[in-house]
Amino acid sequence: MGSNDDIMHEFVRKELRKLYPSVDGWQIRPAAKTGGKEQGFVVSRRILGRTEGAHVLVSFDRIVAPATIDTLAAMSRSEPIPGLANPKKILVVPQNTDLSSVPRAMEVLPMQSFGWEDKELVWLKRRAQMSEKATAAKSS
Repeated sequence: MGSNDDIMHEFVRKELRKLYPSVDGWQIRPAAKTGGKEQGFVVSRRILGRTEGAHVLVSFDRIVAPATIDTLAAMSRSEPIPGLANPKKILVVPQNTDLSSVPRAMEVLPMQSFGWEDKELVWLKRRAQMSEKATAAKSS
């Protein structure tokens, strides 16, 4: 039986597969040195004789902590992408996350599935479905 974290990370993997589709040659693999509430991935592809790729760290924290930035930097150092000297570093976070400690050189991708509303992490798709059902019920 999986935990909530497993389910949440599965939504993130789906989002990554949309951004980096295997049909375009992208390979997504879990990073070896991450775990717990943060999940890391290495995405890469070789196309037209050159390599593209990035180190991706997923965090569900409301405020990005300096330790999260350090984890992504360490992952980048410990898992080099062959043929790529300076891969992108991407942080995937829920919408409305406090990004004040994130360096400008780091790319941030807001999740489509999760977001912060005040101090509550919500499943955005579920909220949209609930709103549609409520609107439909009022119309009938």
